[in-house]
Order: sequence, then structure tokens, then C-alpha cells
Amino acid sequence: MYKNKILLILISTILSFSYAQEMFQTVNPKDATLVKSDSSKEFCNVCGMHLTKFYKTNHVTEFKNGHKEQYCSIHCQAKVDEAFKEKIKHVQVVDTNSLELIDAKSAFYVVGSSKKGTMSMVSKYAFLSEKEAKEFQKEFGGEIHNYNEALKIAKDDFKNDDKAINQKRIKVAQKGKKIYESLCKEVSKEFNSIGEAKQYLIDNKVCKNLKPQMQQAVAIYLYNPLLAVDKNKIINVPADAKCPVCGMFVAKYPKWVASINIKEAHTHYFDGVKDMMKFYFNPSKFAHNHSKDEFKDIKVTDYYTLNAISAKEAFYVIGSNIYGPMGEELIPFVSKEKAQKFLNDHFGKKVLKFEEIKESMLY
Repeated sequence: MYKNKILLILISTILSFSYAQEMFQTVNPKDATLVKSDSSKEFCNVCGMHLTKFYKTNHVTEFKNGHKEQYCSIHCQAKVDEAFKEKIKHVQVVDTNSLELIDAKSAFYVVGSSKKGTMSMVSKYAFLSEKEAKEFQKEFGGEIHNYNEALKIAKDDFKNDDKAINQKRIKVAQKGKKIYESLCKEVSKEFNSIGEAKQYLIDNKVCKNLKPQMQQAVAIYLYNPLLAVDKNKIINVPADAKCPVCGMFVAKYPKWVASINIKEAHTHYFDGVKDMMKFYFNPSKFAHNHSKDEFKDIKVTDYYTLNAISAKEAFYVIGSNIYGPMGEELIPFVSKEKAQKFLNDHFGKKVLKFEEIKESMLY
């Protein structure tokens, strides 16, 4: 217990130091306009980052239903635009000079200046007038674009930016995992964003007395626990691997991966145990003429640790209120105790061993 306290103090100190460094984007809270009124008022609902710390790149989206959200950057704004473009009514951006919210479509963006970007290697700062944008450009470099052009650049940069962001998040997620395991109640829920995870932690009082930086670390871990796992212990899926049962790209669903290794041949990957078992019982139905004698190694992903475990030694919960990529799933656990606890928490119907799974259950 004492060691855990020392560890958490060290984590808190490291996180506090990294957040305390002064940034160009940061403003005094009294100079910031925050439009939300719920528990997510101070952070971005996509990445969870503090809005005042990254205020000069903030964007505000008003949706057609009247709801407003505030994002730390055009990178996060672009994520929302890509997912909900048809639902967006109006977008505002912070004017870098006045710190007022202005119409994004009338703004002049300086893209690629020497000032650091937010959630992107290529910075993007907005100005009310072209004259102000040119003055900033003269001092710090970059190119001037309108909103739609800047938005497209942000989307084109997703692949490289997300890769760099996830690399930076690895250590934070690992710290978040330690904090979560020491100070938080168990959460069995999938999150669509770090911001959503962070708001859930706050609204449900999941953790004890966490500083904002520690809260962010836990939210990053809960959103993408794979960042904190040992890559040698998980099922590593090729990017182009498709599930032979449903045809989906399996790498998109790393928390649910299962695999069957065919003796002296190749490996089939699945986006869940349910599809894997359909294949196991009747491979010919999916255009493969394998016999069960050829199935050399069968692996599933433990729900809590995300480690690869033996399918034949795992315990499976059926009928719970947690769904996988293909809907209702057989959810695997490394121990019967873990499976039973999950069943109790999530209204499961039964815990099964591998040999108790019947083909009729899968349909």
C-alpha cells in the first residue's frame, strides 16, 4: 500500500511537470470563453485536453439540434466534421489575437508556422482579418488558408498526427493503468473518445481524489487500453487481415481479436469469439476445407487484460449487455472468477467453458 502511494505521488509529479510548461496556446482562464455547462466544460470532448491550456486553437461547433461542443483544435474539430458533418450547423474558432470566438468560415488560418500546433505537427492559428494573419505569417512563417482548406489539411494529416499522438500517449496510458488499478472502481464500458471516458469518470465518481492530469491519464487508458499493454502478449493482427466469416478488417477491433493457426499453413483472424467459433465448427461454410486436426493453436483476447490466452482454457460469458463488433458476443476471461464477476456486473446468462459452446448458440 505504501509503495502504491509513493508511485502515485511520482506519477502525479511527472504529469504535473509536463502540463505546467508554458505554451503559446495557453491563456489566463478569465480570458477564455467556454461554451459548455456540463462536467466536460473545461476539456475537449474528443481528446480530453484542457481547453484553456490550448485555448488559442479552440473551435466551437453548434449542431442543428442546438447543442454546442468545444474542441481544443482543428484536428479534433476535423474528427467531428468527418463523423457528423450533416449534423453541424455552425463553427466558430478563437481569434489568436483578440481571443474572441469568430466565424470559422470567415477566418484566415495561418498553417505551418513556427508556433507549436495542437494535436498536430503542423500548427493552425486563426485570425479575424487577412492583415493580422499576414503579420503573424511574416513573424512566424506558414501559409494562409481559409477554413475549408485548413480543415482538409487537418484531415490529410490524420494518419501521421494520430501515429505521433499515440506514441506520446503510451507512457501516459501506462501511468493511467497503474492509477486506475490503484484508485478506481472497475469500468466495463467502451468509449468513443478520451473526452467521453473522462466525463464518465467525473460523472460516476469512478476514481478517488484524482488531479486533472491523473484523470486524463486514466481516461486515455480506458479509451485505448492497448496503449498500455505488452505488444508481445497480445494477438498481433496484420493490417490487411479480414475475418473469413464476416469479411471485416480485424485490426480495427483489437479488443475482440481471436485467431486460429492452421498447422503448417497460415493463421485466420476473427473480430470476435462468435465468428471464430462459427468457423471452428464449420469452416467449409466459409470456403475453407480445414479439419479440426489442422487447428494447431486457438487464441482469444482476455476481456480485462487484452492478453492473448488459450481459447480452450478460457471461460466465456454469454448474454451480457456488453456488445462486440458483431453484436452479442461470447466474452472471454482468463479465469472463472473474472468471468463470474463480469456476468454479475453485466447481466450475463451463463459462464461456459470452450467444450460447452454449441454451434446452435452462435446463431
